[in-house]
Amino acid sequence: MPTINFRHSHHLHWPRINIDASRNMRILFGIQMLRELANKFTLFFLPVFLFQLGQSTHFLSSWGLTNFQSGIVLMSFFLAGARLSALFLTFPSGNFIRKYGFTAGLILSHLLYAVMLVMFRMSVIDTRWLALGVFADGVSATLMWGCFHTIFSKYAHQTRMGKDLGFIRILLNLIWMIAPALSGIIIFLLGYEILFTIGLVLVGLVIILAVFLDIPLERDAVSFKELGFWLSERKFIKLSISIAGKTLYDVAIFIWPLYVFLLLGNTERVGILYSLSFLLSMILSLFIGAKLDKREHKRPFFISGGLLSLLWVIRSQIIGYWSIALVDAFDKLTGSFHWLFFDRVLISRGKGREAFSYFIYREIIISVTVVVFWSIFALTFLLWPLEWKGLFIMAAVGVLMSLLISKKHE
Repeated sequence: MPTINFRHSHHLHWPRINIDASRNMRILFGIQMLRELANKFTLFFLPVFLFQLGQSTHFLSSWGLTNFQSGIVLMSFFLAGARLSALFLTFPSGNFIRKYGFTAGLILSHLLYAVMLVMFRMSVIDTRWLALGVFADGVSATLMWGCFHTIFSKYAHQTRMGKDLGFIRILLNLIWMIAPALSGIIIFLLGYEILFTIGLVLVGLVIILAVFLDIPLERDAVSFKELGFWLSERKFIKLSISIAGKTLYDVAIFIWPLYVFLLLGNTERVGILYSLSFLLSMILSLFIGAKLDKREHKRPFFISGGLLSLLWVIRSQIIGYWSIALVDAFDKLTGSFHWLFFDRVLISRGKGREAFSYFIYREIIISVTVVVFWSIFALTFLLWPLEWKGLFIMAAVGVLMSLLISKKHE
C-alpha cells in the first residue's frame, strides 16, 4: 500500500507568516493595529451614533428637516467638517512633522484622537462639543497617515512589501472580525459611552509605543507651489483620480453599517454579520501578499474592480439578513486582492526622497474627496429622490476610478 509523503505534498502550501525584522517596522505595525482596534471599537458604529444623536436632538428641525433628515445632516456635517479642517491644516501639519519629527507627529495625532473621543462622550449632553471633535478628528487623521505611510515607504523592502501589506491585512481582518461583533454587543448592553472609554485606553498604548520609534527628521518640505507643479503632470492627475476613487469606496463602506442597521434594527446583529465576512477575507489575505511580490499582472486587478463595482449595484436591491451577508462576503473576498494590489502600487510609487510630500498631498486629495462626498450625500436626502441609491452609485464609480492607478510617474 503506497504511503503519502506529507513533507513533499504540493496540494496546499500555507504561506509562512512573518513580519519585517526591523525595529521601526515592528513598532509601526503595532501602532497601526492598536489604532485600528480603537477605530473598530469606537468608530465602527460612529455613523449610527451620529445619526441617532441628530434624531434625538432634532438637529436643525427648525429649518423644516424631518427626524430622519436631522440624523443624516448631523452625521454629514461632522464627517465633512472633520476633513475640511484637515484640508485647511494639512500644510501646518506637514510642517509640524518636518520640524519636530515623526514621533511627535504620531503622539500629537493620538492626543487629538483622545480629545475626539472625549468630545463624543460630552456630545451626548450637549451637541456643541462636537465642534471641537470635528477639528480633532480631521487633524488627527492627517498627522497619523502622513507619518505612517512615509515611514512605511522608507523602511519597507521593495521585495517583500507585498508580504508586509498582506501581514497587516491579516491582522486588520482579525481585528475587524472580532471588534464589530463585540462592540455591537457592548453598545446593546452598556451603551456607546463605554466604547469611547475603551478607545482612550488603546490610544494611550499607541502613544507609549510611538515613543520607541527611532526615525530621523524629515528634510523634504511641502508647499503649495510644489503641489501645483505635481498637479500639472498628467500621470499625477490620474493617480489623484484613483486615490479619490479609493476614498469614495472607503467612505461608502464606512456608512454601510448605518444602512444595514436601518434594515436590521439593532447593532449586535450588524456587528456579528461583519465579523463573519472579515473571517473569509483574513483567510484569503494569507495567500495574496506573497504572490504580489512575485508577479503583478493587472488583469486580475481590473476584473476584481469590475466585480466590486457590480456588487455596489447589487447592494441597492438587497434587504434580507442572508443576502447582506452574502454580498459582504463577496465584497471582502474580492476586495482582499483588489485593495492589497492598489496599496502596494500606491506605496511603491511613493518610495524615494519625496515620499513625505507624496503622502501629505495624498491627504489633501482624500480631504477634498470626503468633503465632496458628504456634501452630495446630504443633498441626496434633502433635495433629490436618490437617497441611498446615491451612495451606491458613488461607491461603484469610485471603484472604477481606482483602476487608473499605475506605477509609472513622471
